Amino acid sequence: MNSISMKEVIFKRNYFKIFLHIVWWTIFILYPFFLGIPVMENILLKILFNTSLLIVFFYLNSDFLIPKILTKGRIVLYLSSVFFMISIIVSADIFTSRHFNVHEVTKIKSTRPNRQSSFQHYHRPPDNPIRKATRPFFSALFILALSTSYRLLYDYFTSERKRNELENQTLVSELSFLKSQVSPHFLFNTLNNIYSLSLSNTPKASEAILKLSHLLRYMLYETNETSVNLDKEIDYINDYIELQKMRFSNEVTIEYNTDGDFQTKEIAPMLLIPFIENAFKHGISYSKKSVIKILIELKDQELFLKVENPFDKNKEKDSSSGIGLVNIQRRLDLLYPSRYTLKLNGQNDVFVVELKINLRS
Repeated sequence: MNSISMKEVIFKRNYFKIFLHIVWWTIFILYPFFLGIPVMENILLKILFNTSLLIVFFYLNSDFLIPKILTKGRIVLYLSSVFFMISIIVSADIFTSRHFNVHEVTKIKSTRPNRQSSFQHYHRPPDNPIRKATRPFFSALFILALSTSYRLLYDYFTSERKRNELENQTLVSELSFLKSQVSPHFLFNTLNNIYSLSLSNTPKASEAILKLSHLLRYMLYETNETSVNLDKEIDYINDYIELQKMRFSNEVTIEYNTDGDFQTKEIAPMLLIPFIENAFKHGISYSKKSVIKILIELKDQELFLKVENPFDKNKEKDSSSGIGLVNIQRRLDLLYPSRYTLKLNGQNDVFVVELKINLRS
């Protein structure tokens, strides 16, 4: 489906480009008549013939001489080719003036019509050979400058488009890599939770497996999209917290609150869970009762997440403890540039995360 739509876009773009070129050359051919040149067969044939040479010169320079010769450093050959084409154009202009018998007589409409005719003939002195040659020469130079400018702009925009496509491909690859790191990391911790429940032979183990199946279904079928409905992300977090409550029961107090209409907004999948997972991973103390507070609010366009958990500053850090937070901060930079604020603060043995994201469409 995507490949077909891309082909259609390229097809329409090429046809629009051809249409613009046809319009431009039509205006270029008719321009002398707008200035008052009489519409006569010999003059029209001369203009069509000479303009055809200018058109050939334009595309020969932009599509062959510049990309195939000039950009390869063959400057002498390029200049020689340009000089040869200009010589042909000047010679052809002089030849057609004689062949089509284009006299230096201009038939214009008189501003003071007389009784005999509304047209008068004004005879001008014949042009000298130098003047006859300079007009097609400067026309050829104009086409040369126009063709060169066209080629430079074409190369510039083509390069920019390729650069943007490469950046987008790199962005997609990096986001996929970061997301692939988040999912196994979380899954590993969840399996540990269920293993702990199974050791105690509690009936909660089967319920935990059901919760895990919901989590896996979400991870496998929902997170492939660039964004998901926010209420699905919240449901995912709900199941995760329920699993944690089953595991720790009385050892940990979990204060979890949500507020807002989450069905109206979308968010990048698996964006909030690393902060919550990090709280349970590093905020559980087995020597004293732990309190973990989680607040998720949606007000208008702004999503607010606050997570508080106790932490021991003297505890030796796991070498992989920072992977989740580093990855999620990189994802925030890529997905919501200049649209989020993240505060990480650890004071008085309490670690606090405050995240605000503008979810405007």
